[in-house]
Amino acid sequence: MEKKRINTRQLFALILLFELGTALVIPVGFAAQQSAWLSILLALIGGILLFLVYDYFVRQYPDLPLSGYTQKILGKYIGWPLSLLYIPFFIYIAARDLREAGDLLVTTAYDQTPLFPINLLMFIAVVYVLYNGIEVLARMAEIYLMILIALGVSGNILVLFSGIIELNNLLPLLPKGWKPVFSAAYPNIWMFPFGEMICFTTILPYLNKPQLGRKTGVIALICAGIILSMTHAVQIAVLGSDIYSRSTFPLFMTISKVNIADFLQRMDPIVILTLIVGNFFKISLYCYAAVVVASNLFKLQKPQKLVLPVGIVVLFTSMMIASNLIEHFQEGEFIIRFLLPIFCVVIPVLLLVVDLIRKRFSLHPSDIKAADKG
Repeated sequence: MEKKRINTRQLFALILLFELGTALVIPVGFAAQQSAWLSILLALIGGILLFLVYDYFVRQYPDLPLSGYTQKILGKYIGWPLSLLYIPFFIYIAARDLREAGDLLVTTAYDQTPLFPINLLMFIAVVYVLYNGIEVLARMAEIYLMILIALGVSGNILVLFSGIIELNNLLPLLPKGWKPVFSAAYPNIWMFPFGEMICFTTILPYLNKPQLGRKTGVIALICAGIILSMTHAVQIAVLGSDIYSRSTFPLFMTISKVNIADFLQRMDPIVILTLIVGNFFKISLYCYAAVVVASNLFKLQKPQKLVLPVGIVVLFTSMMIASNLIEHFQEGEFIIRFLLPIFCVVIPVLLLVVDLIRKRFSLHPSDIKAADKG
């Protein structure tokens, strides 16, 4: 691994920016109707538990990324190919995030511009930053988190003073009971965005104070959950649950309704900047996770050499994964229900169970190798 370190403030900023990402802009938990904000808080509980699983491995196997401790736990013959699967997984999710950012920009601001040049510009920025290492990305996160907070506060103040919030749109709280709220939370919101924290299994080993990783991560997740819950509650209060659930980008529709004294209007850039900032860090972290896993599996001394190839694959995959935005979101439903649970829950929990059993019966990697040879 690179001999680089990030501090707890930078980790907090990375997690918060990653969790907000596209989750601020697109509708989540709309099956719960006006109670979607409550589904986010329920999913947050599962997201914290999942993060504790990821943190367990970092504490047990410090300085090892996901692919490193997978081989330690399952042995090389099982752990290596299983870790290999995470490379296309990380690349595919990064490509999906890149596509969503490009589609929003084309839909809202650059309707005469082809999708590819927009994605290309984002790709160049991501590759440039990642080539300089995780420390540069982490320092940027500290700065851009302040910018994102400023954008969020400004947007909420504008919406509030516009007088477009209708609290009645949030009532009744549980129109069909708790079942729709739970079904929206699990697995949908649990996987997106909280389950996606799996890519931080390649980032946490760089923390300069590993003992503070758990506390920092949990606090960041709680902050992200509260912000997401409040933001989507405001969107529902402004648009109503029906329009919210049918909107491609409800945050954009919400902010477009701002009109203060016929003077402050068309505040759409707030949403666009919010998505660009959040998506940039989300794409960067997924790409970096793919680079770390690949360099660990193939024993590369300079992971930077993989940044450009990974970025190129992400760029062209983002153009080929769907022919239009509707198809893209339809594929997203399959990803959330099947692909993300496998890579974010099933495999990590399997590793946890095997590791606990191995430690309980004092089975070491050497014992596993001997058993394999036998």
